[in-house]
Amino acid sequence: MQMTTAGINWFYTMEGQGEPVLFLHGGLDTCANYTNLLAELADGFRVIAVDRRGHGRTADTDAPFDYALMAEELAAFARGLDLPPFHVIGYSDGANIGLHMASRFPETVKSLIAISGNYKGLSGMSEGCLAMFDALSVEFVQEHMPEVLEQYAELNPPPTPETFIAKTKKLWNQESVISRELLASLRVPTLIVGGDRDMVLPEQLVEMKTLIPDASLLMLPYCGHFVFQDFAWSSTAASAVQLFKKFLTTRFSEHNTDFI
Repeated sequence: MQMTTAGINWFYTMEGQGEPVLFLHGGLDTCANYTNLLAELADGFRVIAVDRRGHGRTADTDAPFDYALMAEELAAFARGLDLPPFHVIGYSDGANIGLHMASRFPETVKSLIAISGNYKGLSGMSEGCLAMFDALSVEFVQEHMPEVLEQYAELNPPPTPETFIAKTKKLWNQESVISRELLASLRVPTLIVGGDRDMVLPEQLVEMKTLIPDASLLMLPYCGHFVFQDFAWSSTAASAVQLFKKFLTTRFSEHNTDFI
């Protein structure tokens, strides 16, 4: 499906019935990589998966890749679909955008599941991740992640890999993604998710859980940054999605809430 808002010609898919869930993919990524996740979520929800500007089948504009700006763009996309208040599930860059959406549009974001997001920018990432951010270039991606450029060239109209990688590198080399003050001001029910071997340092995920009022934390054992893509799909991912559904529907209300 396609729709245009504010000069962006969005490509998106929609499947399932129920409360709407907006899925936001990660960087150098596309919703096409999450067929298992989307199918699981569509069993109980109306799932809208959108390729964000410059990714997948959604063409870029001259605007930079910026988390706050992309949150505004995706809020406009949701208004274009005339969605009622919706849940957001974001992965990596999509989680960062989801945090900004929850902060700026709390009247439309019903809840947020932020998978492997970060708020600190560079200081909250692993050493290997920082080395990759520093080396990021078309040549680096071609050597180490050739499937990313192959998929981008196949899907994006029209592909401009130099700009795509340069914008992504600038986005990833920021000192801050979202302020502690904005996290502390969130009133949207939030589930923070990450792997205990994630490139987003697990201690940062714990900090985010502490900063966001009444947030919950799901740490996936023996998992890194890639868990929910089709190439990484496992029984752990499938089990986590069942917990996602419980969070979205009941906020785990069947649990004892009289905590010491």
